[in-house]
Amino acid sequence: MIAHAGRRAPARRERTSGERRADRAARHAFRSRRVPVGTVAALLLTAAAVIGAIDVIAAMTGASLHVFAYRELIDVRWDGWVTRGICIGLGLVGLVFLLAGLLPGRSRIVPLHGAVPEVVMGVSRRGLRSAVAAAAADAAGVSRVRRVRLRRTRVMVVAETPVHDAQGLDEGVAEAVRECLERIRPLPARAVTVRMKHKEG
Repeated sequence: MIAHAGRRAPARRERTSGERRADRAARHAFRSRRVPVGTVAALLLTAAAVIGAIDVIAAMTGASLHVFAYRELIDVRWDGWVTRGICIGLGLVGLVFLLAGLLPGRSRIVPLHGAVPEVVMGVSRRGLRSAVAAAAADAAGVSRVRRVRLRRTRVMVVAETPVHDAQGLDEGVAEAVRECLERIRPLPARAVTVRMKHKEG
């Protein structure tokens, strides 16, 4: 038997301008920097700059060293499918880098609500999952917490119970998790979904 409970996070009071600035500062401080994508982009740009510099210096000094075979490029058909494929590929790579810079990544740190912009706080995703799992495990009728998943606006908990009639147990677990989130106050506020699965102890 599976019981399910879900309810939106309770409405909060209107936050002051200082608290809103603190929330923005925390989000910015713990935003994913997309280091792997940035590293790849930096390496590609560095390689292109080095190759360009080698060709420019070779042309200035009259040396025969050229990275690009310019004479072969003259004979390339710019309306051919190979050239078009390369252009499309370069365009897609550029689009990936652009989206990586504009869209927020998944940070390992979840920002927390604050009171002043000068003080930002966060909790690791693993730590937040552990806290939620502990709160759910302490709820009445729960024998074990199978899984806790964190989404941007939702926390999903799957718990086991030895009780045959689990009616109402899911709401008790959801309330315990909501109280835990109220104490930690992650950004943004998250709704809670609970699934109870019966399993003999």
